[in-house]
Amino acid sequence: MRKMIRIAALGATALAAATIVGGWSFSPTFTTRAASIETNYDSDQMRALVGSYEVTGTDASGLSYSLTQIVDVSLSASGALEFEWDKGRQVGVGHIVNNALVVATTSKGRSVLMVMTIGQDGSLAGRWSRRTDRGYQGTESWTRIRSK
Repeated sequence: MRKMIRIAALGATALAAATIVGGWSFSPTFTTRAASIETNYDSDQMRALVGSYEVTGTDASGLSYSLTQIVDVSLSASGALEFEWDKGRQVGVGHIVNNALVVATTSKGRSVLMVMTIGQDGSLAGRWSRRTDRGYQGTESWTRIRSK
């Protein structure tokens, strides 16, 4: 019994030492990556998207939107893109990854993820998925109507 306790204590000590040493060796890696992400977060490409857009598209069942909507895009103090539809009744947050805009929002009380390609003219087009819409995706196209 004593031998098993010693082995367990030795194992716990070795695990703690590995965690401490491992933490020291990995922390510069994580710090470098975090810093590089942070410096790229607020970019000219994100500032270029600020403005208002006319939104057309299809819902998850494939039916075209009955009304044209407007989405307002702004840049928050944190550097994230913020989105407002329907005069602020629906909001979202987004970020650019390579040449794609990724937006998280909600619709009908469910999480929505949008992935849109940024066009040469500043327009956006892509697909969105809403949690629990099994296997279905809607589409949206945004055309700039005003810059801010």
